[in-house]
Amino acid sequence: MKNDIIQIEITDITPEGFGVGRNNGKVVFVADTAVGDIITAKILKETKSHSFGKVLEILTPSPCRIDSKCPVSAKCGGCCFSHISYEAELKLKQNFVKQAFARIGGMDIKVNETRFDKSEAYRNKVQYPFGRGDSQKCIFGYYARNSHRIVQHESCLLQDSVFTEIASFVSKTAERLFIKAYDEESARGVLRHIVMRKNRKGEISVCFVVFENHKKLSILAEEIKKEFPQIVGIHINLNKRKDNVIFGDETFCILGSETLTDTLCGKIFEISPRAFYQVNAEMAEQLYNHAKSLIHTEKEGKVILDLYCGTGTIGLCIASDKDKLCGVEIIADAVENAKKNALLNGRSQENTLFVCGDASLGVEECKKTFGKPDVIIVDPPRKGLDKAVIETVAKSEVKQVVYISCDPATLARDCGIFFQFGYTATEATPFDLFPRTGHVETVVLLERTDSAI
Repeated sequence: MKNDIIQIEITDITPEGFGVGRNNGKVVFVADTAVGDIITAKILKETKSHSFGKVLEILTPSPCRIDSKCPVSAKCGGCCFSHISYEAELKLKQNFVKQAFARIGGMDIKVNETRFDKSEAYRNKVQYPFGRGDSQKCIFGYYARNSHRIVQHESCLLQDSVFTEIASFVSKTAERLFIKAYDEESARGVLRHIVMRKNRKGEISVCFVVFENHKKLSILAEEIKKEFPQIVGIHINLNKRKDNVIFGDETFCILGSETLTDTLCGKIFEISPRAFYQVNAEMAEQLYNHAKSLIHTEKEGKVILDLYCGTGTIGLCIASDKDKLCGVEIIADAVENAKKNALLNGRSQENTLFVCGDASLGVEECKKTFGKPDVIIVDPPRKGLDKAVIETVAKSEVKQVVYISCDPATLARDCGIFFQFGYTATEATPFDLFPRTGHVETVVLLERTDSAI
């Protein structure tokens, strides 16, 4: 019952970072634990099927438990695996994918070992919320787990220290210029978030998400640019919504370049503030190269359809000069980036088409210009594919579908539906693009069986 003190052994961990134990046959979830820990815990919340507890004491620590290098990791919602060894984390993520396919997809397929690179300073993008501290001064940080309470910090091991330096300078300068941080309860104030990206050359793009366009934001931008000359562009995104959606619909540049240019797999890419771009460039290259290696067809000059194409990164990295490439994306700014990226990388209108629209329209758009696709690449958001998209892809009778997913659960669900349409998969490969967090990317090749054609 609630407030009970219990002793349990942690036998598993969820992707959200909660250790799993049992008390009198009932599942208990406890944060900041590791598989093998024997703990005493206090029950904080009780439901009919499970309980949530808080660690009071670690009686016997797990062999994979380590001391966290981050002083606020127990409070911040950014990392959930900073207290276990990275080797153990990689095995956990492989197991997340295995369990998802078995439990949700009802499939027994081979899951390869998790591929990885470095576990620190890998992020090229950060998204800090602004808020008001106890003294009503402007603060920034990451949200505590399952809340909108900001946990302040001076550095983050997952990213370049320049991001916290810029955010700190912005907080102090905004205070001096009387630009208030946004307050969620009263829906008053200006600064909501700061979103920053850094390319491999060290150049940085900054975007302020604001509730209202304050007249002194241009002064703030000039002072930031003077202090940090590596900043090449500063943008304003206006968001007057009163929910937790970060970006509003209107974005405009107030200083410098409208886009940030980066390189990936030897290709050049322009990225606007709202466009999707992988936050871990080194691992993204590994993932894209693997996805490319899965495509096997003797046809020269394939037709490749890239759904949820973002700024065109996946399709442009995978398609050869002889291939025809059609990309579909719902965000208009990203589509414009993709068109420019195609030109930057030597592609022409004769062999490349990027369309702004829903993914379900992708097959028809591709057929209009290039004919039936030979390969379809899908890289949807965490919610996975709408059933309408799966049905459209399956009815196109495309022989190969490369599915790139950031959520093993929705990937397994969707693969199960593809199987009903006559597609099979033999293996899945996880890629750790987000070390020390519960997120993992996975790549699967789905192939249409001869009997289904």
